[in-house]
Amino acid sequence: MKRNPWNLVTVVLFALLLLAVPLAFLLLPYRTFSDAERRYLADAPKLGEQDLSDWSYDDKVETFLADHLPLRNALVSVNAYATLYAGRQVSADVYMDRDGYLVEAPVDFDAKEIETRLTRIAKLGETAGLTPRLLVVPSTGWVRNGKLPKTLAALYRDDKALQKIAEAQGVSLVPIAGTFRADGQDWFYRTDHHWTADGAFAAYEAYMRAAGHEPLSKDAFERRTVDGYVGSTRSRSALWLTKADALTIDAPKDCSVTVTFSDDDATHHSLFFEAHLDEYDWYPLFLDGNHPITVIENERAEKDAPVLLLVKDSFGNTLAPLLVPSYRTIVMVDPRYSKQSVSELAKQYGADELLFCYSIERIATDPGLRLLK
Repeated sequence: MKRNPWNLVTVVLFALLLLAVPLAFLLLPYRTFSDAERRYLADAPKLGEQDLSDWSYDDKVETFLADHLPLRNALVSVNAYATLYAGRQVSADVYMDRDGYLVEAPVDFDAKEIETRLTRIAKLGETAGLTPRLLVVPSTGWVRNGKLPKTLAALYRDDKALQKIAEAQGVSLVPIAGTFRADGQDWFYRTDHHWTADGAFAAYEAYMRAAGHEPLSKDAFERRTVDGYVGSTRSRSALWLTKADALTIDAPKDCSVTVTFSDDDATHHSLFFEAHLDEYDWYPLFLDGNHPITVIENERAEKDAPVLLLVKDSFGNTLAPLLVPSYRTIVMVDPRYSKQSVSELAKQYGADELLFCYSIERIATDPGLRLLK
């Protein structure tokens, strides 16, 4: 009986594959950070006495091996595209719509949780003597609903949550959802969950009118773009062939500012920190990203110009530069990092207006909003 030579070839190839994987672990450069996933990779675990008793060492080893698997990026990306083309996106955290936009999966809204947060915000406003205005950013998936398969589109219920917020006592919802749904199909980045300069500008106009001010025209700002922006939804989705965006910046003309951060002793004189363009994440270009408290002093403001207290998540970082020309001082508070009393800050700086700028996901899920005072 003749032996099939292909059997021997198969055995040899399989043996070489078994040998190649551990050799690759040893010979390939050791990485601590994944640019594609925008996260730090697991370090090699150290064996401790407790690890042997609760089996946690096994979990750490498994995580380390998975993070440093040779060709990991290629394998993860192939799996992501296989999921996409097999029509199984409903199980993913990020979806791709028909135009190639990467949108976050919908949030499961809890009406009672939203009510609890709104009650807390209303109470804070009462203590500060100000009516809290809420600028709630709808999700990309809800805005671009018509670009998703019907099974996915039906899962986005932003309108129900926004209706709940609009009916709440003691707060005032700035109406932007209808404008975004009608006109804002390209007001979000293709590779990121944040709004573009056009989206931020539409929200700026809506807030200014709601607060009784006349918004400035686009001519009052200088727009420029930086090509090659890759946001968080592309990193998380592993759909890494998605075309990069152009990061858009609207800078107030003839603006002179002093910017200080509660966690930094330095004084700055710009709203934009371009050193971040040399890093993997460009979004902190706007006001150096998230700080507990950021204070912006407009050096050219009129003496009777109002003071704004802006409680925000990262969406507020791109909104604030648009607001600067109309205010004497803007105090930005990020409750994810700051435990300071918002009502006390309002009194300390003599705030005339209180604005909450949050994504709808944060309004629905951020536990810090339940602790505001």
